[in-house]
Amino acid sequence: MHLGGQTESIYEDVLIHTLEPNRTGPALSDVKKISSRAAAVCLGLLCLLLLIGLITLVPLFTKGNSEMRDQLQTSYNNLTKERDQLQTSYNNQTKERDQLQKRVEDMAKERNDLQRELQDIKQGWVYFNGSVYYISSLRKTWQESRDDCVQRGADLVIINTVEEQEFIRRFQKPLWIGLTDQETEGRWKWVDGTLLTISFWAYPEPNGNDWSDEDCAEITDHNSIYNWNDDQCYRINFWVCEKTSSL
Repeated sequence: MHLGGQTESIYEDVLIHTLEPNRTGPALSDVKKISSRAAAVCLGLLCLLLLIGLITLVPLFTKGNSEMRDQLQTSYNNLTKERDQLQTSYNNQTKERDQLQKRVEDMAKERNDLQRELQDIKQGWVYFNGSVYYISSLRKTWQESRDDCVQRGADLVIINTVEEQEFIRRFQKPLWIGLTDQETEGRWKWVDGTLLTISFWAYPEPNGNDWSDEDCAEITDHNSIYNWNDDQCYRINFWVCEKTSSL
């Protein structure tokens, strides 16, 4: 009976020892700590991988934006260049149009001038060296003669060359010319306001003065190239008109 009780006691000790937690093994709290650390490590690795991914993607994204920006800038520059080229082309075409318009207007004016001059020639005008001349068939005072020339779109003749003087004197008429010293005695001026430079006065002309009042020039002697005479402006005479020709 004693052995049996001892055996039961031993069995109970073993059973109790078996049922009691193993005090030398890891506790439950230690297991939780290990699990928490593992989770923290995993989370850290995930964060690191995410950071690496972001670091990798940011340059790619930045590069993509830069390329897109460069493409947009290039497209903008090309459009700006095309716009400027179109503007230049438009300006050139506008300039050419204006030049053509002006040319058309000039040609129309030339045509009208030619028609008028042809009509003038039919009415007795004579062409010489870039001008046309009208020799009157009536006699008038110097001022009346000039007024008639102005009404014809001309003025009394201005003689600037030997050739023109020779041309005028061949008409064999006493003719008023566009020369006068009515403003200042002795200061002879043409009807366009220019001073006399080349002259063909007959000797001893001009000999008028304040008393004789010979302030207007005429052509008289047709046998000599020097045939100008100063006479009183109210006397009546034939006259010669001159205007520039485009022929």
